[in-house]
Amino acid sequence: MYKNPFTPVFGNEPPILAGRNNLIDDVLRGLDAGVGDPNRITIFTGPRGSGKTVLLAKIANEAQERGWIAVHVPAVTGMLESLKDQIDIHTAELLPRKQKSQMTGLQGAGFGITREIIKHDNLGWRAHIEKTLNLLEEMNVGLLFTIDEVSASVPEMIEFVSTFQVYIMEKRNVALLMAGLPDKVLQMFQDDSISFLRRAFRRKLDPLSNSEARAVIKKTVELSGREIDQAALALVVDSTGGFPFIIQLIGYHTFNQSDSDVISVADAKSGIDSSYVDLESMILDSTMYSLSEMDKKFLLAMVEDEKYSLASDIARRLGVSVNYVGTYRRRLVEQGVITPIGRGKFSFTIPIMRSMLAKMDI
Repeated sequence: MYKNPFTPVFGNEPPILAGRNNLIDDVLRGLDAGVGDPNRITIFTGPRGSGKTVLLAKIANEAQERGWIAVHVPAVTGMLESLKDQIDIHTAELLPRKQKSQMTGLQGAGFGITREIIKHDNLGWRAHIEKTLNLLEEMNVGLLFTIDEVSASVPEMIEFVSTFQVYIMEKRNVALLMAGLPDKVLQMFQDDSISFLRRAFRRKLDPLSNSEARAVIKKTVELSGREIDQAALALVVDSTGGFPFIIQLIGYHTFNQSDSDVISVADAKSGIDSSYVDLESMILDSTMYSLSEMDKKFLLAMVEDEKYSLASDIARRLGVSVNYVGTYRRRLVEQGVITPIGRGKFSFTIPIMRSMLAKMDI
């Protein structure tokens, strides 16, 4: 019985992480370099399935091994209290523990002890973080914040990022890594209260190359003691489009289809088909939910093309002008759903989306 080595769980670091080493090294060098290094404020962008959450977690783990305190939250209501709680948890062994009570007197023959419960100041999140930073500074320990799924529609995220700018001005030993969908990151840059983020390092998470994807899949399969047929490997690589999460998902289903020592082409085909249901619910449904009706019509018009689409063809199919098509093409590029691949040419960012859309009733 072979244990499946693939881990198609969002945010879960796979056994083999490839294609992101340069990004990780850049940030870690920034942490080591000291206050003022620009890598200490980095924003990762990419479509769903590109590995943003895993990358944040990987860097946070590496930072902790270097002696940093790392706290992570998604950009949601309540994130500020969550940051405060996580700081307490991660600094519990470093910072002095708070007394819950103190002795205020002794009684007579019964040797009774009178104690008084100490009421600690209920500091707000900002004062709490600043107090923690003061204590960490004495120990030369840095504090890394990671925020996932950034969204300008979350007031608490805007409030925190605005405050973080003060930490930078004060030359605090801090770093901030953020990750989000391309359009959400662009919307965040429009908020004047955090305009300084426009000068932050932006790193786009491109799909893995075919050679990188092939190496990840092959090595992951071999961790189990199995092998994969070269033709089956090529089929799986082509279906993933180089997206880290899709590599894990299709790899997982393909692995489960096999009951022999070598994964075959038939196993790969069955695994890819089995992946469609999960891909629809995990990636396609959430992507389509955020799109307008015209966005959806645009994508359905692209399904007819084999590899890439032309603006003129989409305009003809929809019965609109090329300029009109250009407006929606820009929108979909900003949202990370389609990708330009040359003058006037564009394709689905996630290649397998074409065949999934062809099967869906939208």
